[in-house]
Amino acid sequence: MANLPTNQNLVFDTELTLSPTFTNVPQLLGILQNNPVIILVKNQTNQTIFFADNNGSTKGTTMVAGESFVLDCRGNAGKAMNMGFGAGTAFYATVPAAGTGSVKVGILYAN
Repeated sequence: MANLPTNQNLVFDTELTLSPTFTNVPQLLGILQNNPVIILVKNQTNQTIFFADNNGSTKGTTMVAGESFVLDCRGNAGKAMNMGFGAGTAFYATVPAAGTGSVKVGILYAN
């Protein structure tokens, strides 16, 4: 059975992608379908963006053009459920209207 905290194999989930047209307001990247073990966030635009798990503008993180980061939600604890974003979490990105490129979120979950 997939997506259990005791599973030991990683599987890629569908990548979440936001591409033009950007509007300088929070736009939905997508919603997690599985409990992630590793999240790869990539700002592949030519602009500084704001990435968040809400559609606001103050609780999240600013990412400069070309920046990427990895969130290890398992953190050597052995169980995917110990810390992280749960299935059903929505991710948003705010990209200036002049932006080109895309914002991507890669997901690996336990299977």
